Amino acid sequence: MSSLEELTSKLTTAFDGKDYQKCDLLLPAIKIELIKNNLLVPTDPDHVNPNDLLVTRSILEVGAIVSINLLNTANFNSFFSQLKLFYGLSQLPTSNNRNKLVALYLLLLLSQGDLASFHIELEQFVNEKMTVDELEQDRFLSVPIKIEKWLIDGDCSKVYEILSQQSTKFPCEEFHLFKNNLIDAVRTEIARNMESTYGSLPIANCKLLLFMQDLTLNDLENFIAERGWALTNGVVQFKPVGQSVPDGLSNEDGEKTIINNVLGYAREMETII
Repeated sequence: MSSLEELTSKLTTAFDGKDYQKCDLLLPAIKIELIKNNLLVPTDPDHVNPNDLLVTRSILEVGAIVSINLLNTANFNSFFSQLKLFYGLSQLPTSNNRNKLVALYLLLLLSQGDLASFHIELEQFVNEKMTVDELEQDRFLSVPIKIEKWLIDGDCSKVYEILSQQSTKFPCEEFHLFKNNLIDAVRTEIARNMESTYGSLPIANCKLLLFMQDLTLNDLENFIAERGWALTNGVVQFKPVGQSVPDGLSNEDGEKTIINNVLGYAREMETII
């Protein structure tokens, strides 16, 4: 059986070569060796060699980055959860990868629509590590913070714009892995408000509001079916949600804000709805 040192050397070589599949195969054996040496979840970190803790932290960071590149969110969550312990150890210097991985975790929460966990994670990070200003100025953390703010403000058009443009440059390539899921999350939020704000809409308007102008009619029809809406003679009839919508409109300010912001974006693009 290979030693921890040998396995770590192989992992480093594979990771540097972006052979994430090989990394994924090596990581379970490495974690077993870390457990044997009381390093994966050290019971008394103050009495462990700091260099050993640094090596373990680096391995967990590799595991997190590998997992997100392989789109294995369950493994990413596991590695990130273990990393939290190491990021909280005062005897270790701050990792250069910390803010990047925290930002990736925040983007994952946003893509899953889990705003509650997003706020909990961010507040904990503010209290323990950085000020709000430092967070907003950090090249990694500023991205999920801006996206979350736009979502809360109902400014979905800004989220879509930054995610859909090919010219958008994120601080690391892993951020691009969340683009499609985040766009789906934006469309889901807009759709939820559409069906609460309107009784029905022409299908052309739906395409504009959902940022589906460049997608096929089949894509839109699939989306309509998934939402439980009905399409008849070019008009989308929304499934009633909660109270009925008088005269096709609700009085919810938040719902109107999102719709109005999207409509405003369409007008800026010289599109008449």
